[in-house]
Amino acid sequence: MDKKARKKLAPIIITIAVVIFSLAYVSFFVFLAVSAPETLIVSVIAIVIYLGVCIGVVAALRERIKEINGGEEDEALKY
Repeated sequence: MDKKARKKLAPIIITIAVVIFSLAYVSFFVFLAVSAPETLIVSVIAIVIYLGVCIGVVAALRERIKEINGGEEDEALKY
C-alpha cells in the first residue's frame, strides 16, 4: 500500500463510522416520530441536524482527500 493510500484510510474509516452512527440516530428519531406523533417537531429537528452532520463529514472527507492527492500535506511537513 502506498503512502497516499495509507493517509486516506483513517479519514475514510472515521467518515464511515460517523455516517453509520448518524444514520442510526436518524432511524431512531424516525421510529420515535412514527410511534409518538407528539415528538414530531423534536424528531424533525434532530433528523435535520444528523443529516447535516453526515453531509458535513462527507464534505470534509472530500476536501481531505483532495489535500492528500495534491500533496499539500507533504509541503506542510517542511515547516
